[in-house]
Amino acid sequence: MSGGTARDWLAGKGYPFTDNVAFHRSAGEFDGGGQFGVEIPAVNSMRDLEIMVKLLNEHGVRVTRFNETLGSFLLSDAELTDMFALCRENDHGIVVSLGPRPEYDTRSAFYRTGFGLEMGRQINNSDGIRACVAEALRLAALGCRGITVYDIGVLRVLAELRSDGLLPADLVFKTSSHCMPTNPFLARIFAENGADSITLAHDLGLPMIQEIRRLNPELPMDVPTDVYRTKGGFIRFYELAEIVQIAAPVMLKMGASVQEHPYDPPSEARTVERVRRVARGLEMLDRHLPDKTAITRRSRQYAIPAAASDRRQGPASA
Repeated sequence: MSGGTARDWLAGKGYPFTDNVAFHRSAGEFDGGGQFGVEIPAVNSMRDLEIMVKLLNEHGVRVTRFNETLGSFLLSDAELTDMFALCRENDHGIVVSLGPRPEYDTRSAFYRTGFGLEMGRQINNSDGIRACVAEALRLAALGCRGITVYDIGVLRVLAELRSDGLLPADLVFKTSSHCMPTNPFLARIFAENGADSITLAHDLGLPMIQEIRRLNPELPMDVPTDVYRTKGGFIRFYELAEIVQIAAPVMLKMGASVQEHPYDPPSEARTVERVRRVARGLEMLDRHLPDKTAITRRSRQYAIPAAASDRRQGPASA
């Protein structure tokens, strides 16, 4: 197939075929209203969360939700319950990452090789899938309303559990950036298999972000706007206004560039700098897009933990 024929075929389907595109404002909003929200990643313990919430309140910085990234199975019921309560009391959401994942699995040694890393965090044994299901049931019973999923097979199973009523209907599944949704067609595959939102690969340019939105008009997206040094260390605050305009509804993942690695436990001084960096990004967004609208707490994507009276109690054993 010649280049011209490829272009004609893609254009005829309405598919993207070049990055040389004009930008168009997205009319999309979150359910409940609003173009954008803000997520701070790698808030991985009650201690980290307490410090973060305290500093956000002191600096008057408003964010939508936090993202725990180490893995739910490393946190006790008591710590998760305390984290959910603190978020609920301060009107924040939280998304908890599913675990165990291949980096913890004794049957995934290949994952830790150079070649194995190329396959992402896909689970290669049924015991691991069962453990993920058990963790999802445990999280839901404790009040969690947002789960980060790393494996598309697990995502499909969890979506079926939700459809069958074994997981709450308002439980949000979002895919990790490690799923590498780098184009509109991959994004559609995740959505078709139960994803309520997707985290884009870190370095996607504005044209590709826009095409993912165009071909997936109702799928909320998380866009990393500054990243850990081990993931490139870049900061794209000057593009925040454009990202919100072309990608809405969009969750801006902010504050990671202060840390070397997402698994590094942050000191209080480092957390202070994370809050300052989020504040600086939002200041730039305010300057360049004053008419933006923020997500409301009516949205499922807020992922505010459920109060005890609203929790679905289900089987949580493996």
